[in-house]
Amino acid sequence: MDKTNMKTSRILSCKVLAALVCSAPVLANTQIKPESLDTFVETITVSGSHSALPIAQLAGNVSVLTEQDIARSQATFVADLLVQFAGVDISTNGGVGQFAELRLRGSETNHILVIIDGIAVNDQGQGGLVDLAHLSTQSIARIELYRGPQSALWGDGAVGGVLNIITKDGSQTDGNESALKLSVGQQNTQQAQFQHQTQSDKLQFGITVSHISTDGQNISIVPNNNEKDGYTNTSIHSKLGYIVNKQHSLNAVFHYVDYETEFDATDFVITGLPVDADNRSQGRQQSAKLQWLLTPDAANWSLNTTASTHSNVVDNTSDGQLSSLTDATTQSLSSIAKLDYSNQDMTRQFHVGASLEEIDFTQRGPVDFGDPNQTQTIDSNSVFADAVVSVTHRAFINASLRYTDNSEFAAATDYRIGANWQQSAALTWFASVGQASKNPTFTERFGFYAGTFVGNPELQPEIATTVELGLRYTSSGFNTQFNIFSAQLEDEINGFVFDNASGGFTADNIDGRSDRDGAEFEVSWSISDLAINATYSYLDATQGSGEAQSVELRRARHNASFNTSYNWSDSISSYVSASYVGPKFDQFFPPWPQASQIIAMRPYWLINANVNIAVSKQFSVNAKIDNLLNHTYQDIVGYRGLERKASVSFAYKW
Repeated sequence: MDKTNMKTSRILSCKVLAALVCSAPVLANTQIKPESLDTFVETITVSGSHSALPIAQLAGNVSVLTEQDIARSQATFVADLLVQFAGVDISTNGGVGQFAELRLRGSETNHILVIIDGIAVNDQGQGGLVDLAHLSTQSIARIELYRGPQSALWGDGAVGGVLNIITKDGSQTDGNESALKLSVGQQNTQQAQFQHQTQSDKLQFGITVSHISTDGQNISIVPNNNEKDGYTNTSIHSKLGYIVNKQHSLNAVFHYVDYETEFDATDFVITGLPVDADNRSQGRQQSAKLQWLLTPDAANWSLNTTASTHSNVVDNTSDGQLSSLTDATTQSLSSIAKLDYSNQDMTRQFHVGASLEEIDFTQRGPVDFGDPNQTQTIDSNSVFADAVVSVTHRAFINASLRYTDNSEFAAATDYRIGANWQQSAALTWFASVGQASKNPTFTERFGFYAGTFVGNPELQPEIATTVELGLRYTSSGFNTQFNIFSAQLEDEINGFVFDNASGGFTADNIDGRSDRDGAEFEVSWSISDLAINATYSYLDATQGSGEAQSVELRRARHNASFNTSYNWSDSISSYVSASYVGPKFDQFFPPWPQASQIIAMRPYWLINANVNIAVSKQFSVNAKIDNLLNHTYQDIVGYRGLERKASVSFAYKW
């Protein structure tokens, strides 16, 4: 079932601070600062298992953006960066702060798991998806995108892949470092950011505080609807690492986001499209994590014990009155044992672990059409294992397995196994097969309005199986990655099924399957002061079979991106990015009694550019233009895309 852009809401509860997620990799916070692209490809370490490992040993498809990549782009939000990755579809409701949903390889919006510093931040109150509109880049040191089924490693929901985000922790500083950045732009956009990082023999600490406000733009295409929809966002991200002694170390993470978005209402009477309204969405996102790492002397094992909490609260109002509210809090406790029998020639790493998870969900709203008010809880307990093993000096096996027992649904078994063969120093082949699951959402299980939408206690988790084959090639500053995949989704949940018993609607697992087949290509080239990156992806995503077969909505068959950076001198650099979104389809619901319509959405290019001038070692100025050609486009029927916007920023570090 396609979980689209309906804004639900929630009130955040600060229940627990005891926190960290089971899948936090032991070395995931290590940042690599390569001297050149060649050494980067050889030494890059990614979180492809419960410990970080060299990318050359990974039997899968991964893309990475470093801190330098992010800084060059001058992107404000993560959604602006992800279009650089092959296989990514992002649909937005318009301007800055408007709902932004992510699909990977044609999967559903809640079939990608987003992890920040080891904490899964998917919003269980909105069906398990992540609204990328509120995730800023200011504190981010690294982004890793893992494609394909990853639930065996990372848990429920990692069907299409995992977006792993690592924030700054002070590990790249020498002593103390602080930075201040101020920017102003069109649409009365103002932004301020303060960052401090410190490092000593035993301590690492990083904190970023940022605030952005904008009057926004008109997001409706309906004539005579010209109201601008504004946005504010205040974010705090902090990390602390402390080495107690050679055997014990502690880590703590805290993230907080507070935002308010103005948005349009849907005209159900005349147009069926968004129109001006006094609608606001106020949200709070809060995450915390504690981690204890035990590494005994002269031992081949270590223990990583973590606890975490993450909460999402969204409170939607219309004309000052509550229209909906959701509050979802996920609390996790896990312990992972690592066994390492590696030597200089061969890798033999194994992990076994267990996790306990509780998700508490509260929903509030007016009772005009029934009573939506409810409080529910779902418990999930997992045991899991993974291994990275050298078969020969050039061949590696990756394997992972997870069994999850759910309080409200059937148990799920997820797995992934892959092989990686280094044909030469430059060329590596990989292949994998895996199965991943996604539990039903709270609304699908427990319902919404009694008598109108009834929950289904018999729902089964959605199951996807994916086969993948690919290669990586690197030589003298030239790097490329190509892969093909075929995925089948079974037990897909349809959230609009007529229920004879109640006379309303319910959710149910449907027969048949959805197919997603595609290819992804990435290439990068670096020489002297010039760097070029390009991507292309092809997707064939369908649902059903025979005459009942239909194309999946909001998935472009063709996506592409291109970006280049150039250092004109020691003090002046430029960056240009272009992204292409091919034709795709969306569903339009005109006023009753007209039937819904499938609408073809036009393809478009978006071009962003910026110039950076380093006035001194401490002070720099940047000028940026988003949507340089002011191209008019829509991702979702009726919602105007991001308009051209210019801004200038001033940064000072000491």
